[in-house]
Amino acid sequence: MPTDFVALQEPFGTDAIRTVNFFNGRLLTGNDMSREQAARREADARIGLAIGDGIATGLEVAFKGNIAPGLRPAAAVQPGVAINRLGATLCLKQAVTLALDRAAAPGAGNVAGLFGDCAPLADGDYVAGQGLYILTIAPAFTSEGRAQVSGMGDASARCAIDATVEAVQFRLLEIRPELFGGTSAAAADFRNRIAYRAFGVGVGPDWPADLLGADPRADDLIETMRGHGLGDGEVPLALIAFTSSGHLFTDSWSVRRPIFPRDPGSVVASLAEPRRIGLGRAMFRQFQDEIAELPNLAGTVAKDRFAFLPPAGLLPELTDGQVASFFAGLTVRGPLHIDANCVEPLLRESFAAPAIDTDDDHAIWLYRIVQTRMADDRADILLFASGHLPYRGDARFNLNLWDYANYALIP
Repeated sequence: MPTDFVALQEPFGTDAIRTVNFFNGRLLTGNDMSREQAARREADARIGLAIGDGIATGLEVAFKGNIAPGLRPAAAVQPGVAINRLGATLCLKQAVTLALDRAAAPGAGNVAGLFGDCAPLADGDYVAGQGLYILTIAPAFTSEGRAQVSGMGDASARCAIDATVEAVQFRLLEIRPELFGGTSAAAADFRNRIAYRAFGVGVGPDWPADLLGADPRADDLIETMRGHGLGDGEVPLALIAFTSSGHLFTDSWSVRRPIFPRDPGSVVASLAEPRRIGLGRAMFRQFQDEIAELPNLAGTVAKDRFAFLPPAGLLPELTDGQVASFFAGLTVRGPLHIDANCVEPLLRESFAAPAIDTDDDHAIWLYRIVQTRMADDRADILLFASGHLPYRGDARFNLNLWDYANYALIP
Protein backbone atom coordinates (compact mmCIF):
# COMPACT_ATOMS: atom_id res chain seq x y z
CA MET A 1 0.00 0.00 0.00
CA PRO A 2 1.23 3.55 -0.62
CA THR A 3 2.75 5.30 2.38
CA ASP A 4 2.79 8.84 1.00
CA PHE A 5 -0.56 10.52 0.53
CA VAL A 6 -1.46 13.97 -0.82
CA ALA A 7 -4.16 15.73 1.12
CA LEU A 8 -7.10 17.38 -0.63
CA GLN A 9 -6.47 21.07 -1.43
CA GLU A 10 -2.79 20.63 -0.58
CA PRO A 11 -0.49 22.15 -3.26
CA PHE A 12 1.46 19.37 -4.99
CA GLY A 13 4.65 20.93 -6.31
CA THR A 14 6.62 18.01 -7.70
CA ASP A 15 7.63 18.79 -11.30
CA ALA A 16 5.76 22.13 -11.09
CA ILE A 17 6.89 25.23 -12.98
CA ARG A 18 8.96 27.54 -10.81
CA THR A 19 9.22 31.18 -11.80
CA VAL A 20 11.44 33.85 -10.30
CA ASN A 21 9.71 36.10 -7.77
CA PHE A 22 10.55 39.67 -8.78
CA PHE A 23 10.36 42.46 -6.22
CA ASN A 24 11.92 45.90 -5.76
CA GLY A 25 15.34 45.64 -4.24
CA ARG A 26 16.07 42.04 -5.30
CA LEU A 27 19.55 41.46 -6.69
CA LEU A 28 19.11 39.87 -10.09
CA THR A 29 21.69 37.75 -11.87
CA GLY A 30 21.89 36.28 -15.32
CA ASN A 31 20.98 32.93 -13.77
CA ASP A 32 17.68 34.38 -12.51
CA MET A 33 16.75 35.51 -16.01
CA SER A 34 17.75 32.12 -17.42
CA ARG A 35 15.46 30.43 -14.89
CA GLU A 36 12.60 32.68 -15.94
CA GLN A 37 13.18 31.88 -19.63
CA ALA A 38 13.32 28.16 -18.83
CA ALA A 39 9.98 28.44 -16.99
CA ARG A 40 8.42 30.15 -20.00
CA ARG A 41 9.64 27.42 -22.33
CA GLU A 42 8.37 24.71 -19.99
CA ALA A 43 4.92 26.33 -19.94
CA ASP A 44 4.90 26.47 -23.74
CA ALA A 45 6.00 22.84 -23.95
CA ARG A 46 3.18 21.70 -21.69
CA ILE A 47 0.69 23.30 -24.06
CA GLY A 48 2.37 21.45 -26.91
CA LEU A 49 2.16 18.16 -25.01
CA ALA A 50 -1.56 18.73 -24.45
CA ILE A 51 -2.16 19.43 -28.15
CA GLY A 52 -0.11 16.47 -29.38
CA ASP A 53 2.78 15.96 -31.77
CA GLY A 54 2.82 16.10 -35.56
CA ILE A 55 2.68 18.65 -38.36
CA ALA A 56 0.16 21.47 -38.01
CA THR A 57 0.58 23.00 -41.44
CA GLY A 58 3.01 23.22 -44.33
CA LEU A 59 6.51 21.68 -44.28
CA GLU A 60 5.87 19.88 -47.57
CA VAL A 61 9.00 18.32 -49.06
CA ALA A 62 9.81 18.14 -52.78
CA PHE A 63 12.95 16.70 -54.37
CA LYS A 64 14.59 19.30 -56.62
CA GLY A 65 17.21 17.23 -58.41
CA ASN A 66 20.99 17.37 -58.31
CA ILE A 67 21.24 21.15 -57.98
CA ALA A 68 23.30 21.46 -54.78
CA PRO A 69 27.02 22.36 -55.05
CA GLY A 70 28.92 19.60 -56.78
CA LEU A 71 25.69 18.45 -58.48
CA ARG A 72 24.56 16.80 -55.28
CA PRO A 73 20.87 16.10 -54.47
CA ALA A 74 18.67 18.80 -52.96
CA ALA A 75 15.14 19.08 -51.57
CA ALA A 76 12.86 22.04 -50.92
CA VAL A 77 10.89 22.39 -47.68
CA GLN A 78 7.93 24.77 -47.56
CA PRO A 79 7.11 27.02 -44.57
CA GLY A 80 5.11 25.41 -41.81
CA VAL A 81 4.69 24.57 -38.14
CA ALA A 82 5.11 21.30 -36.24
CA ILE A 83 5.18 20.13 -32.62
CA ASN A 84 7.60 17.46 -31.47
CA ARG A 85 7.10 14.82 -28.79
CA LEU A 86 8.66 17.07 -26.18
CA GLY A 87 5.98 19.71 -26.79
CA ALA A 88 8.31 22.18 -28.53
CA THR A 89 6.92 24.17 -31.46
CA LEU A 90 9.06 24.12 -34.61
CA CYS A 91 8.34 26.96 -37.02
CA LEU A 92 9.82 27.49 -40.47
CA LYS A 93 8.81 30.94 -41.72
CA GLN A 94 10.20 30.73 -45.25
CA ALA A 95 10.92 28.04 -47.81
CA VAL A 96 14.41 26.56 -47.77
CA THR A 97 16.37 24.37 -50.16
CA LEU A 98 18.42 21.67 -48.46
CA ALA A 99 21.66 20.15 -49.66
CA LEU A 100 21.14 16.52 -48.69
CA ASP A 101 24.69 15.21 -48.65
CA ARG A 102 26.38 16.74 -45.61
CA ALA A 103 25.75 18.23 -42.19
CA ALA A 104 26.32 21.91 -41.44
CA ALA A 105 29.86 22.62 -40.37
CA PRO A 106 30.04 23.09 -36.58
CA GLY A 107 30.68 26.66 -35.51
CA ALA A 108 31.38 28.54 -32.32
CA GLY A 109 27.90 30.07 -32.45
CA ASN A 110 26.06 26.76 -32.61
CA VAL A 111 24.88 25.30 -29.32
CA ALA A 112 22.96 22.11 -28.67
CA GLY A 113 20.32 23.68 -26.48
CA LEU A 114 19.39 26.44 -24.11
CA PHE A 115 20.65 26.33 -20.52
CA GLY A 116 21.33 22.60 -20.72
CA ASP A 117 17.65 21.63 -20.90
CA CYS A 118 17.83 19.69 -24.16
CA ALA A 119 19.66 16.43 -24.70
CA PRO A 120 21.84 16.45 -27.84
CA LEU A 121 20.48 14.65 -30.87
CA ALA A 122 21.86 11.18 -31.41
CA ASP A 123 24.47 10.75 -34.11
CA GLY A 124 22.99 10.12 -37.54
CA ASP A 125 24.18 9.51 -41.08
CA TYR A 126 24.11 12.77 -43.01
CA VAL A 127 25.76 11.54 -46.21
CA ALA A 128 23.14 10.85 -48.83
CA GLY A 129 23.83 7.93 -51.12
CA GLN A 130 22.17 4.71 -52.15
CA GLY A 131 19.58 3.74 -49.53
CA LEU A 132 16.46 4.84 -47.69
CA TYR A 133 16.48 7.96 -45.51
CA ILE A 134 14.12 9.84 -43.24
CA LEU A 135 14.19 13.64 -43.34
CA THR A 136 13.32 15.36 -40.06
CA ILE A 137 13.01 18.83 -38.58
CA ALA A 138 14.32 19.47 -35.07
CA PRO A 139 15.02 22.43 -32.76
CA ALA A 140 18.39 24.16 -32.96
CA PHE A 141 19.88 27.03 -31.01
CA THR A 142 22.57 29.45 -32.03
CA SER A 143 23.97 32.71 -30.73
CA GLU A 144 23.77 36.09 -32.41
CA GLY A 145 25.65 39.34 -31.84
CA ARG A 146 27.65 40.69 -28.92
CA ALA A 147 26.10 42.43 -25.95
CA GLN A 148 27.50 45.53 -24.29
CA VAL A 149 28.72 44.84 -20.76
CA SER A 150 29.42 47.05 -17.78
CA GLY A 151 31.51 46.34 -14.70
CA MET A 152 32.54 42.86 -15.82
CA GLY A 153 35.93 43.60 -17.31
CA ASP A 154 36.60 41.39 -20.29
CA ALA A 155 33.48 39.23 -20.30
CA SER A 156 33.96 35.80 -21.83
CA ALA A 157 32.71 35.21 -25.35
CA ARG A 158 30.21 32.68 -24.01
CA CYS A 159 28.60 35.16 -21.64
CA ALA A 160 28.56 38.34 -23.71
CA ILE A 161 26.08 37.06 -26.33
CA ASP A 162 23.41 39.50 -27.42
CA ALA A 163 20.71 36.90 -28.28
CA THR A 164 20.15 33.19 -28.39
CA VAL A 165 18.22 32.24 -31.52
CA GLU A 166 15.66 29.43 -31.23
CA ALA A 167 15.94 28.03 -34.75
CA VAL A 168 15.31 24.75 -36.56
CA GLN A 169 17.60 22.26 -38.23
CA PHE A 170 17.06 19.41 -40.68
CA ARG A 171 18.54 15.95 -40.47
CA LEU A 172 18.75 13.07 -42.92
CA LEU A 173 18.96 9.72 -41.14
CA GLU A 174 19.62 6.45 -42.90
CA ILE A 175 17.11 3.65 -42.36
CA ARG A 176 19.36 0.65 -42.56
CA PRO A 177 18.15 -2.33 -44.68
CA GLU A 178 17.89 -4.67 -41.69
CA LEU A 179 15.15 -2.41 -40.29
CA PHE A 180 12.88 -3.14 -43.26
CA GLY A 181 14.20 -6.62 -44.11
CA GLY A 182 12.45 -8.56 -46.81
CA THR A 183 11.56 -5.45 -48.80
CA SER A 184 13.74 -5.00 -51.88
CA ALA A 185 14.40 -1.56 -53.31
CA ALA A 186 14.28 -3.14 -56.77
CA ALA A 187 10.67 -4.28 -56.36
CA ALA A 188 7.95 -2.30 -58.13
CA ASP A 189 5.99 -2.05 -54.88
CA PHE A 190 8.95 -0.96 -52.72
CA ARG A 191 7.56 2.52 -52.03
CA ASN A 192 4.15 1.13 -51.11
CA ARG A 193 5.54 -1.56 -48.81
CA ILE A 194 7.80 0.93 -47.03
CA ALA A 195 4.87 3.31 -46.57
CA TYR A 196 2.80 0.61 -44.90
CA ARG A 197 5.74 -0.40 -42.72
CA ALA A 198 5.60 3.21 -41.52
CA PHE A 199 1.81 3.14 -41.07
CA GLY A 200 2.17 -0.01 -38.97
CA VAL A 201 0.46 -3.40 -38.84
CA GLY A 202 -2.41 -1.78 -36.94
CA VAL A 203 -3.89 -0.43 -40.19
CA GLY A 204 -4.04 -3.88 -41.77
CA PRO A 205 -7.22 -5.94 -42.13
CA ASP A 206 -5.97 -8.66 -39.74
CA TRP A 207 -5.14 -6.46 -36.73
CA PRO A 208 -8.69 -6.35 -35.25
CA ALA A 209 -9.01 -10.15 -35.51
CA ASP A 210 -7.17 -10.72 -32.22
CA LEU A 211 -7.78 -7.65 -30.09
CA LEU A 212 -6.89 -9.46 -26.85
CA GLY A 213 -3.58 -10.61 -28.28
CA ALA A 214 -2.70 -7.63 -30.47
CA ASP A 215 -0.19 -4.93 -29.58
CA PRO A 216 -1.40 -1.32 -29.51
CA ARG A 217 -1.19 0.46 -32.84
CA ALA A 218 2.11 2.20 -33.58
CA ASP A 219 3.91 3.79 -36.52
CA ASP A 220 6.15 0.74 -36.70
CA LEU A 221 9.03 1.95 -38.86
CA ILE A 222 9.17 5.35 -37.13
CA GLU A 223 9.14 3.73 -33.69
CA THR A 224 11.94 1.40 -34.79
CA MET A 225 13.98 4.43 -35.82
CA ARG A 226 13.55 5.86 -32.29
CA GLY A 227 16.17 3.32 -31.28
CA HIS A 228 18.44 4.11 -34.22
CA GLY A 229 19.10 7.82 -34.06
CA LEU A 230 15.65 9.41 -34.33
CA GLY A 231 15.08 11.59 -31.26
CA ASP A 232 11.89 12.72 -29.55
CA GLY A 233 12.86 16.29 -30.44
CA GLU A 234 12.54 15.52 -34.17
CA VAL A 235 9.43 15.49 -36.35
CA PRO A 236 9.58 13.26 -39.47
CA LEU A 237 8.87 15.08 -42.72
CA ALA A 238 9.47 12.58 -45.53
CA LEU A 239 11.11 9.38 -46.67
CA ILE A 240 13.67 9.81 -49.44
CA ALA A 241 15.03 6.83 -51.36
CA PHE A 242 18.07 6.66 -53.63
CA THR A 243 19.40 3.87 -55.82
CA SER A 244 22.74 3.64 -57.56
CA SER A 245 21.04 5.39 -60.49
CA GLY A 246 19.90 8.36 -58.39
CA HIS A 247 16.71 9.56 -56.72
CA LEU A 248 13.94 6.94 -56.52
CA PHE A 249 11.15 8.72 -54.63
CA THR A 250 10.32 11.28 -51.97
CA ASP A 251 7.29 10.23 -49.93
CA SER A 252 5.97 12.66 -47.36
CA TRP A 253 2.71 11.12 -46.18
CA SER A 254 4.22 7.78 -45.18
CA VAL A 255 5.77 9.49 -42.14
CA ARG A 256 3.92 12.80 -42.02
CA ARG A 257 1.28 12.86 -39.28
CA PRO A 258 -1.34 15.50 -38.41
CA ILE A 259 -1.28 16.79 -34.85
CA PHE A 260 -3.18 14.56 -32.45
CA PRO A 261 -2.58 13.65 -28.81
CA ARG A 262 -0.58 10.44 -28.58
CA ASP A 263 -2.67 7.36 -27.84
CA PRO A 264 -2.11 5.74 -24.46
CA GLY A 265 -0.46 2.36 -24.81
CA SER A 266 -3.48 0.09 -24.97
CA VAL A 267 -5.48 -1.59 -27.71
CA VAL A 268 -8.77 -0.12 -26.44
CA ALA A 269 -7.32 3.40 -26.49
CA SER A 270 -6.00 3.01 -30.04
CA LEU A 271 -9.50 1.96 -31.13
CA ALA A 272 -11.14 5.00 -29.59
CA GLU A 273 -8.64 7.85 -29.81
CA PRO A 274 -8.59 10.21 -32.83
CA ARG A 275 -5.02 9.57 -33.96
CA ARG A 276 -6.18 6.61 -36.10
CA ILE A 277 -8.29 9.01 -38.19
CA GLY A 278 -5.20 11.09 -38.90
CA LEU A 279 -3.39 7.93 -39.95
CA GLY A 280 -6.23 7.11 -42.34
CA ARG A 281 -5.92 10.56 -43.88
CA ALA A 282 -2.19 9.94 -44.34
CA MET A 283 -2.85 6.61 -46.09
CA PHE A 284 -5.25 8.31 -48.50
CA ARG A 285 -2.88 11.21 -49.24
CA GLN A 286 0.10 8.89 -49.66
CA PHE A 287 -1.72 6.86 -52.31
CA GLN A 288 -2.90 9.94 -54.20
CA ASP A 289 0.63 11.37 -54.23
CA GLU A 290 2.11 8.09 -55.46
CA ILE A 291 -0.30 7.61 -58.36
CA ALA A 292 0.13 11.28 -59.35
CA GLU A 293 3.85 10.56 -59.83
CA LEU A 294 3.41 7.36 -61.84
CA PRO A 295 4.67 7.84 -65.39
CA ASN A 296 1.95 5.57 -66.81
CA LEU A 297 -1.07 5.16 -64.56
CA ALA A 298 -3.11 3.76 -67.45
CA GLY A 299 -0.69 0.84 -67.77
CA THR A 300 -0.34 0.16 -64.04
CA VAL A 301 -1.59 -3.07 -62.43
CA ALA A 302 -2.45 -2.62 -58.75
CA LYS A 303 -1.26 -6.06 -57.63
CA ASP A 304 2.18 -5.37 -59.13
CA ARG A 305 2.58 -1.84 -57.78
CA PHE A 306 0.70 -1.87 -54.48
CA ALA A 307 0.84 -4.49 -51.75
CA PHE A 308 -1.80 -2.43 -49.97
CA LEU A 309 -4.38 0.09 -51.09
CA PRO A 310 -6.10 2.63 -48.86
CA PRO A 311 -9.68 1.69 -47.95
CA ALA A 312 -10.84 4.29 -50.48
CA GLY A 313 -9.08 6.23 -53.21
CA LEU A 314 -9.47 8.16 -56.45
CA LEU A 315 -8.16 7.18 -59.88
CA PRO A 316 -8.28 10.03 -62.41
CA GLU A 317 -8.91 9.85 -66.13
CA LEU A 318 -9.02 6.08 -66.61
CA THR A 319 -11.42 4.44 -69.03
CA ASP A 320 -13.46 1.43 -67.88
CA GLY A 321 -11.04 -0.81 -69.76
CA GLN A 322 -8.02 0.75 -68.06
CA VAL A 323 -9.78 0.42 -64.70
CA ALA A 324 -10.27 -3.28 -65.37
CA SER A 325 -6.56 -3.60 -66.14
CA PHE A 326 -5.61 -1.70 -62.97
CA PHE A 327 -7.67 -4.07 -60.78
CA ALA A 328 -6.72 -7.22 -62.71
CA GLY A 329 -6.60 -10.21 -60.37
CA LEU A 330 -8.70 -8.47 -57.69
CA THR A 331 -12.38 -9.05 -56.92
CA VAL A 332 -14.31 -5.95 -57.91
CA ARG A 333 -17.93 -4.95 -58.41
CA GLY A 334 -18.76 -2.14 -60.81
CA PRO A 335 -18.18 0.54 -61.88
CA LEU A 336 -21.50 1.66 -60.38
CA HIS A 337 -22.84 5.20 -60.20
CA ILE A 338 -22.60 7.32 -57.06
CA ASP A 339 -24.02 10.79 -56.47
CA ALA A 340 -21.45 13.53 -55.97
CA ASN A 341 -22.93 14.33 -52.56
CA CYS A 342 -21.97 10.85 -51.33
CA VAL A 343 -18.28 11.05 -52.29
CA GLU A 344 -16.88 13.01 -49.36
CA PRO A 345 -18.86 11.14 -46.68
CA LEU A 346 -17.56 7.85 -48.09
CA LEU A 347 -13.95 9.05 -48.14
CA ARG A 348 -14.16 10.40 -44.60
CA GLU A 349 -15.69 7.17 -43.34
CA SER A 350 -12.81 5.27 -44.94
CA PHE A 351 -10.22 7.02 -42.76
CA ALA A 352 -11.05 4.65 -39.90
CA ALA A 353 -11.21 1.51 -42.06
CA PRO A 354 -8.38 -1.00 -42.57
CA ALA A 355 -6.22 -1.04 -45.67
CA ILE A 356 -6.98 -3.30 -48.65
CA ASP A 357 -4.52 -6.19 -48.95
CA THR A 358 -4.15 -6.87 -52.68
CA ASP A 359 -3.39 -10.53 -51.94
CA ASP A 360 -6.86 -10.98 -50.42
CA ASP A 361 -9.97 -11.81 -52.41
CA HIS A 362 -12.32 -9.43 -50.61
CA ALA A 363 -14.45 -7.39 -52.99
CA ILE A 364 -13.73 -3.78 -53.90
CA TRP A 365 -16.54 -1.42 -54.89
CA LEU A 366 -15.93 0.74 -57.97
CA TYR A 367 -17.92 3.93 -58.47
CA ARG A 368 -18.28 6.61 -61.12
CA ILE A 369 -19.56 10.04 -60.06
CA VAL A 370 -22.86 10.73 -61.80
CA GLN A 371 -22.52 14.51 -62.15
CA THR A 372 -18.99 14.15 -63.55
CA ARG A 373 -20.09 11.68 -66.20
CA MET A 374 -23.12 13.73 -67.18
CA ALA A 375 -20.97 16.82 -67.88
CA ASP A 376 -19.14 16.94 -71.20
CA ASP A 377 -16.33 19.21 -70.00
CA ARG A 378 -15.13 17.28 -66.92
CA ALA A 379 -12.43 14.64 -66.73
CA ASP A 380 -13.78 11.33 -65.53
CA ILE A 381 -12.66 9.91 -62.20
CA LEU A 382 -13.12 6.57 -60.48
CA LEU A 383 -13.71 6.10 -56.77
CA PHE A 384 -12.82 2.71 -55.30
CA ALA A 385 -13.73 1.56 -51.80
CA SER A 386 -13.13 -1.48 -49.65
CA GLY A 387 -15.92 -4.04 -49.65
CA HIS A 388 -15.96 -3.66 -45.86
CA LEU A 389 -17.30 -0.13 -46.27
CA PRO A 390 -21.07 0.28 -46.72
CA TYR A 391 -22.34 -0.08 -50.28
CA ARG A 392 -23.13 3.35 -51.74
CA GLY A 393 -24.65 2.40 -55.10
CA ASP A 394 -28.20 1.88 -53.89
CA ALA A 395 -30.91 2.41 -56.48
CA ARG A 396 -32.45 5.87 -56.14
CA PHE A 397 -35.50 6.95 -58.07
CA ASN A 398 -36.14 10.48 -59.36
CA LEU A 399 -32.58 11.59 -58.70
CA ASN A 400 -30.66 10.64 -61.86
CA LEU A 401 -31.45 9.80 -65.45
CA TRP A 402 -31.90 6.13 -66.31
CA ASP A 403 -28.41 5.84 -67.83
CA TYR A 404 -26.83 6.95 -64.54
CA ALA A 405 -28.95 4.95 -62.11
CA ASN A 406 -28.18 1.58 -60.48
CA TYR A 407 -30.22 -1.55 -60.15
CA ALA A 408 -30.93 -2.49 -56.55
CA LEU A 409 -28.28 -4.75 -55.05
CA ILE A 410 -29.82 -8.16 -54.38
CA PRO A 411 -28.12 -10.05 -51.53
